[in-house]
Amino acid sequence: MFELGRDPLSGFRTIKFGLAPARKLLQERLDARTVNVFANGLVEEVHALLAAGVPADAKAFESLGYKQAVQVVQGRLSAAEALSSTQIETRQYAKRQATWFRKEEGVHWLKGFGDDPAVQEQALELVEKELGTGQP
Repeated sequence: MFELGRDPLSGFRTIKFGLAPARKLLQERLDARTVNVFANGLVEEVHALLAAGVPADAKAFESLGYKQAVQVVQGRLSAAEALSSTQIETRQYAKRQATWFRKEEGVHWLKGFGDDPAVQEQALELVEKELGTGQP
């Protein structure tokens, strides 16, 4: 019988990495990403989904950005209010995630973003060290 739960991986060595960019830089990236999502048609996508018969109370519309876009389509929020609300909630969600993951044991925390070549190099060095393949 199948049982739910966390069984340890066997036959694998795991290495856990966490990214810890400066809060201000993270907030700037989150805000810019939210602007990009709205600028690339989120409200129009939601309008089309609603017009196609997806109910406004569908579970998917509870997610960040989508719930605000529904409110724009319904005339309950302006586009600017929806963007601002989504940015605030996204930053709050990221903070909750960081708090949650800080409790995780055995994480190698890297200061920066994953697209930073210096962070990538640091991660590679840690992997090589953990696997015993690093250069002396």
